[in-house]
Amino acid sequence: MFLNALLGCAASQRATARVFKLVRFWLPGVVETPCANTGRLWLLRLGLHELTREKERADDWIWIMDQTLQLGPWKCLIIVGVRLSAWRRPHPLRHEDLTLLNLTPMDEATGDKVHQAMAQVIAAAGVPRGVVSDGGGELQRGMDLLQAQYPNVARIYDVKHKMALLLKKELEADSRWDAFTKQSNQTKRQITQTELAFLVPPSMKTKARYMNLETLVGWGRRVLHHLLDDSRPVILAGVDLSKLEAKIGWLREYREALEEWSQLLAVAEAATDHVRRHGYHSTARGELSQKLANRITTAAALRMRDAMLEFVEQQSAATNPGGEHLIGSSEILESLIGKYKQLQSTHSKGGMTAMLLSLGAIVSQRTHGTIREALGKVRSIDVSEWCRQKLGITLQALRKLALERNKTGIHNELDAA
Repeated sequence: MFLNALLGCAASQRATARVFKLVRFWLPGVVETPCANTGRLWLLRLGLHELTREKERADDWIWIMDQTLQLGPWKCLIIVGVRLSAWRRPHPLRHEDLTLLNLTPMDEATGDKVHQAMAQVIAAAGVPRGVVSDGGGELQRGMDLLQAQYPNVARIYDVKHKMALLLKKELEADSRWDAFTKQSNQTKRQITQTELAFLVPPSMKTKARYMNLETLVGWGRRVLHHLLDDSRPVILAGVDLSKLEAKIGWLREYREALEEWSQLLAVAEAATDHVRRHGYHSTARGELSQKLANRITTAAALRMRDAMLEFVEQQSAATNPGGEHLIGSSEILESLIGKYKQLQSTHSKGGMTAMLLSLGAIVSQRTHGTIREALGKVRSIDVSEWCRQKLGITLQALRKLALERNKTGIHNELDAA
């Protein structure tokens, strides 16, 4: 119950412990409930068990790998795997479909270190059928070294990152896009503290911004069609039409541009959704072409559609004859990392901590049997030893030592005075 509250309800460790203490009188046979630290150790022991348990050796593994950044110089390489024989198409992958194959914190991330980690996974689970990544520098170097040994391993590029690159190419060549984003930011500053605050434009993410454009384009189209073109809802809400026109009326200048950008996003969404559900396969190009037929009319969207179809065809060429489908999206790993960051949020200023092991707990099969086995095989001291070997002295520990030493020094000086 504690683990499911942490992982399924987005509750913090302390909140979960306090809720259990509150309701323990209604839990038959329960006299004591776990404190937050006990629950945290259960989580980490389950995660370490998932990481270190014996893995199936097979030749149909697809690895999905990425690196997560944290405060300080550290990166952590994460490799999860899915067996093609277990992939339930057309359903997108879920956390429980994943197996945590490798978790390697690195104070200096290099392609050679990535390759070493990949070699460890091969020793445990066999040579994979393919590897999905976003094409980052160290990951590419690791793949170069892996393919030098195993040339039949498919190098698979994440479809969403590719679509972001195609969007970037089209939008950076469109002067209207830069003007639109600047006007949106200006409008946000102007109306945030006014009665028009309900129309504040959404903020774009500074990282991977071309992967998150639909919210801003969608905002522009909704405001234009539902408020500026039809003022009845605004009148009913008692909003001053003259103020609305003065602050938001500039959107009319972008009516044509918003339609063009929405078609670019339609191309990206069609490719991302298809590959997420079906992967790369021999008929992917034809199916996507048919899906977008008569929906794409602008020159920019047609260019992007053609580039997308060419990319999908090139990626699908790595499939074996006989109808093989290769996983082509790393979104599930991004979701897993997001879940980890939510659990880590209370320690966000501490850099990488033992909470990295929660990645294993998230993907584990949390049944009575697996939890009993994990807690029987992995002790709290094993978690401490893993952290000592993999993380060394964390930023949190260094900060505590430094500040406590300074604090002690100050007190000693005051006492001497």
